[in-house]
Amino acid sequence: MLPTDSSRNGTNRNDSNKEDGVNQLMGKVWDWNNMYGTNLKKFDGSVLAANEDGGRCEDDVTALREDHGDDPKDGSSGPESSADIDDWQDGHRVVQFLAISANFPICAINGYDGEHGRCIYAHSEGEVQEDGMVDLVPIGPCELLMAYGAIGLEIFYYTTARDEGHFVREDEGGLRPLGPRIIVQWNVDDNDEIEGYTKTISPGPGRDLEITYLVIPTAVQTSVEVRLKLKDLGYRSRAVYGKIKANAIDYRNKRVHLFSCDRGRCLSFPSGTTSILPLSPSKIALPCSRLLKFHIEVDLTVITTCESHEEDKNLKFSLEFTRGITSQEREVDDDRVQVEIKYDSEY
Repeated sequence: MLPTDSSRNGTNRNDSNKEDGVNQLMGKVWDWNNMYGTNLKKFDGSVLAANEDGGRCEDDVTALREDHGDDPKDGSSGPESSADIDDWQDGHRVVQFLAISANFPICAINGYDGEHGRCIYAHSEGEVQEDGMVDLVPIGPCELLMAYGAIGLEIFYYTTARDEGHFVREDEGGLRPLGPRIIVQWNVDDNDEIEGYTKTISPGPGRDLEITYLVIPTAVQTSVEVRLKLKDLGYRSRAVYGKIKANAIDYRNKRVHLFSCDRGRCLSFPSGTTSILPLSPSKIALPCSRLLKFHIEVDLTVITTCESHEEDKNLKFSLEFTRGITSQEREVDDDRVQVEIKYDSEY
């Protein structure tokens, strides 16, 4: 069971500098008095943009021309095989988010590490947050957050159901949630071992948000790419929905969601194409180790529309990766899923 990270100050390297960086990045911060639980603050600062998700069967995938060349075999390494082993000695100290749950409606969550701000969660159009403690599927961060001192969360929430869908478009083309927001900031522990925590944030009576995360002292950023290669069925349309998760021993029986799409919001594309699925996040943190091993769990359903009816095919399997195995592929009735891994020794 993961220990709870209460509001405590740890002995961290570069604490003061990182705390100043978090405060400067978040912008103007002022105390929100008479709050409950963790010390919370409300502020006027920048928010990371979260793109809206469309309706049913969106063309969200990146289509590629069919590649008839030699594909990597199961258990093989691609041309960018594992990063040079000697380059891994100096990994970064990072935070890996594992799970988010809340019992009040959340619009978006942004994370800050003193240098960068990243979107961690954004409420999708059509997503229903039921009563009680509900698991929220993180969509980020797109790049890992460092853990050399303080980290902060900016949490946007709805006050009523009618608030849903209220966004303002920013100059950069992104979307900024409207409505109340809160900030919480704390120091991460400076342990030399991988540690897991669950932090509970209580902005008011009966309102709780839990963030489960790891602090990995020496981590390598790992990029994941999933290609779906569907056989050519002529005029018939194909659509895909399901889940893809990353699983490692150090994740403490948790899994990092890389792709999550239900049937009502399936992705569609022409048959006979090769497509890159839109993973969010597409990068995870893994410990720098010569014994590194983790799994990508694939559970996808391919829908084939034939005249007036639909046929479903399930593609479900777990692929193992190590420092030397960076490409895996599975085939079911001529439909193939290929997973490519790239270890970023510097980022």
